[in-house]
Amino acid sequence: MPERVVSNSELPSEGGDLSDHAFFAGVHERRFAWPDYTSAQLGAKALEKLLERNGVAAADVDLIICASQLNDAFSPGVGTAIQYAVGATKAAVLQVDNGCCSWISSINTARAFIDSGQYRTVAVVTVTNFVSRLEEFQKAPESRVLGDGASATLVTAGDEPTILSIHEQAFGENWGALKVEPDTVEGMEIPYWSAGSGALTVKFDQSMLARLYTVTMEQLPQAVDIALEKAGVENKDIAFLITHQPNEKYVAEWRKRCGFDDSRAHDTLGVYGNMFQGTLPVTFADALDKKMISPGDLIAFATFSHGGELVGSMVWRWN
Repeated sequence: MPERVVSNSELPSEGGDLSDHAFFAGVHERRFAWPDYTSAQLGAKALEKLLERNGVAAADVDLIICASQLNDAFSPGVGTAIQYAVGATKAAVLQVDNGCCSWISSINTARAFIDSGQYRTVAVVTVTNFVSRLEEFQKAPESRVLGDGASATLVTAGDEPTILSIHEQAFGENWGALKVEPDTVEGMEIPYWSAGSGALTVKFDQSMLARLYTVTMEQLPQAVDIALEKAGVENKDIAFLITHQPNEKYVAEWRKRCGFDDSRAHDTLGVYGNMFQGTLPVTFADALDKKMISPGDLIAFATFSHGGELVGSMVWRWN
């Protein structure tokens, strides 16, 4: 995680008292990466730490799957820069852009490559270097739930499977409900590829937020049920549920609808906020560091992307 901690009191505000704002509630502080780190540097630091912790040489990594929000340039992505920085000289690189579902999609892709026999050692890297770069968006109350961070996950061939099931599903009818795009300029919407476009922002309105809540409250619990069924386990068997964390209202309602109380769930919303595709792995790593998870525990993960056009879930037996 980037070292810079930004509390609520340090953020600029154009909205007055935001204590009751739905997209602010539950977050007390978050991390900012920029300008201390580029996305490539943040991802490389996470991957270096992972390889050192597991005693794996960078030269033994076959594939790096990278998901970044934002990349350091429009194109190319930062995956190859990370590969070079850590010295993974034999590794291929794959960029995944499935928004907040990217980590689950990347784990699924890594598993498929390993099961096929093409690769044996795959590193999955997520980088969120977003809100710290968008100084204009920081003035909006909706920005206050966001935070930066990076994660790295090592997936290797083994005799005892960790990944028991993965479920991914697309809902294209929801495309465009929530987008990252330039702000209006003098009332005009100018696309990001045109000269004079505004600063990047995330646009919200009340009807969209109401629709998003309705959609995701159906999607995510259903995805958890499907992942449990695929894994051949029941709700009572799960030690912890880790979900995406848009804000505290969503987290609490998902737990209720999935049948989990707080003793069997974990989040890092208060200290890290919403890290997009990095939320699930960072929250899982936090639980590991706090020794909340023991060998043999079953962990359920679930998330959605953007306006509900993608959903992902999986079940692990931590070994």
